[in-house]
Amino acid sequence: MSNIVDIIQSAQSGQIIENLSNRFGLASWQTRSAVEALLPALVAALRKAAEEPQSLRSVIDAANEPAHRAAFESADEAHAQASVEGGDAIVAHLFGSASAAGEVSQLVARESGLRADVLQRLLPVLVSVAAGGLGAALDSRTERPTEQPAPAAPARSGGWLSGLIATFFGKPPSPQPQPQPAEQAAETPQDALETIRATLAAPTSADAVRQTDLDALLGRIFASAKS
Repeated sequence: MSNIVDIIQSAQSGQIIENLSNRFGLASWQTRSAVEALLPALVAALRKAAEEPQSLRSVIDAANEPAHRAAFESADEAHAQASVEGGDAIVAHLFGSASAAGEVSQLVARESGLRADVLQRLLPVLVSVAAGGLGAALDSRTERPTEQPAPAAPARSGGWLSGLIATFFGKPPSPQPQPQPAEQAAETPQDALETIRATLAAPTSADAVRQTDLDALLGRIFASAKS
């Protein structure tokens, strides 16, 4: 599976940077700089969520929201009210509050040269697109092991989503038909979790100084969110 950077770059038929540039009135290089500066913070927050069951549940739910799937596919849908509001909710959840997300935008503004208010408007759109792309990528990975030339046995309801919820939240999965041989290769919940973590491999474009500043800010934000 591709990592989160590849997922973002493939969004909207590979036109995500151009589409965001047109929407926000930015040059392509400005948008690319902003996205590259925002991604390490977003990935760090997502990776932290993937380590904590309750936070992971929100990531899983968001990845399956139709609005976010649509945002990944369409520039217009990415700026629709449902996508933006959903993106805002994910941002507030990942960073603990809207004000904490604002601090991240302030830091990224200094690194990218863009105004913090522009970045604050860009962040929920980017998060919505990322959530939709993550869900689509996970579905694609899950579907491949179940492909078979003969007529397929009844599909297992929920796939990786059902399994993860059962594993981390104590919910018994829905009764399933006895797996046929072709289904034996399907991912286990732990496989799916490792896939999520691998997908959220940290971007490597940030320089050491930027990463140190970001790590310090996020450490403080995450500590405050727990207190």
